[in-house]
Amino acid sequence: MSPWRLKRRILFAGGKTGGHLFPGVAVGAEIQRLRPDVEINFCGAGFELPRRVCSKRGWHYHYVPAAPVYQTDFLELLRGMLINFHGVTAARVLLRVLEPQLVVVCGGYEGFPVALAARMLHVPVLLLEQNAVPGLTNRVLSPLASAAAVAFPESAAILNMGRALVTGNPVRTELTAFPADYSVFGLEADRLTGLVIGGSAGARSLNEAVIDAAPRLAELEVQWILQTGEAMRDAVEGAVRRAGLRAHVAAFLDPVGAAFAISDFAVARSGGGAFELAACGIPAIFVPYPHAAADHQRANARAFTAAGAAFLVDDAELDAERLIAEVRRLAEDAALRDRMAAAMRRLGRPDAAERAARLALQTAGPATPAENGRNA
Repeated sequence: MSPWRLKRRILFAGGKTGGHLFPGVAVGAEIQRLRPDVEINFCGAGFELPRRVCSKRGWHYHYVPAAPVYQTDFLELLRGMLINFHGVTAARVLLRVLEPQLVVVCGGYEGFPVALAARMLHVPVLLLEQNAVPGLTNRVLSPLASAAAVAFPESAAILNMGRALVTGNPVRTELTAFPADYSVFGLEADRLTGLVIGGSAGARSLNEAVIDAAPRLAELEVQWILQTGEAMRDAVEGAVRRAGLRAHVAAFLDPVGAAFAISDFAVARSGGGAFELAACGIPAIFVPYPHAAADHQRANARAFTAAGAAFLVDDAELDAERLIAEVRRLAEDAALRDRMAAAMRRLGRPDAAERAARLALQTAGPATPAENGRNA
């Protein structure tokens, strides 16, 4: 008998962006804490971020072709259908080799062919949904899924599933465990620290606002950590240097928890990563990505704003003047920051990863098919 068949496994599908990947990583790590005998595997369309993250954790990452499930261009639609057809075929082979007890779809189109293959082979599927408005892939897959772990009650209602558990958004436990070490970033412990983080690839509008505002930001008693993405790192660093702005500039913050540990407030997108800020109690100025599917980032930001944890600034309205005004509002009012930080922590749901992990283990069942056969 193949040694693959003697292991208990859960396969996570998707994770192109940090907002989808890191909740899956948090759940995977929590599953292994609860059940060390379970092996975690990831699969996706071969993007560098999930490959790197899985490698650091000693998890296998498998390539499965995938394409967005919705296209307006007819030729792109045909191309996407062909890629996903190949993806389903590849996923069926992978599932037959690994024999996982469960497939967890992290969100995003990469999970689509894997979930279809899983249902063909009678492998249960669990959806992770990070947003107030579920993404198209999870909405399409919801009739096929056995359960879902969702961040917002609104998303549970939209998915219309009997087993949609509102867990909050799973956050990696290590994010909240870093000491406040300013020297890592060459910054000072006695100054306010702002964080600009536009997601794993950065955000052009946030970077451009920082570039334009840099001379005036340098006049405030605030130092900065700026995650720019690779494409605009040099441009932001040049503007920071010319303005004399005290800042640490990085294409990608790894580990980002070290930055969270010293940040007094953040300027950020409002995708799945918003809950990482919440878990760390960091007040936010949210600038939703305007082209997010179903405008889900705006829905997320509104939920945080309604709770008094964040401000919302439309992407089209973000310029140097607006950035300065919002930063000044937070920097000059410590009581406001404290109230917003407390509201953030209330939304953070520190037990979200454990709740989602327990749901995953319940959905997976007690044993692999091979184990069931030996125990019969």
